[in-house]
Amino acid sequence: MNVMRIEGSLLNFWVAKSAGLRLLPQPPSPGEKHEHDSGCWHPQTFHPSTDWSHGGPIVSNEWYVIEDVLAEWFGPDWTHAKAIMEHPLSWFMRAYVASQFGDQVEDMGSENRSLAPDPIALAQLQLNSRRAMRATQ
Repeated sequence: MNVMRIEGSLLNFWVAKSAGLRLLPQPPSPGEKHEHDSGCWHPQTFHPSTDWSHGGPIVSNEWYVIEDVLAEWFGPDWTHAKAIMEHPLSWFMRAYVASQFGDQVEDMGSENRSLAPDPIALAQLQLNSRRAMRATQ
């Protein structure tokens, strides 16, 4: 799956994975918010592609690699790209994911997925990813 086409909940999942966050085993309590330094995430509370309080710290910490990816994708005048000007945070998060995994990531099933996978599917994907990494070491 091309990272430049990922959006919404699926993009949030890949950002969490890129940041090395662990999926919370239980859904958050009503009204509970994402804690930035917790090392965990949940699809109900973590929205880095649309919420600057979640994505902003990533942009701040990873700006140079994000900028390099955007320049690779759009050229040196990437700041004037209409898509980026309309939705900068989503593009910054896509570039962050690409900086960690490259321009292609594992397809999670349905090509037209508009909602995040359920937490069990996310946990399974993370587990499979860890197993694959251990097998190559």
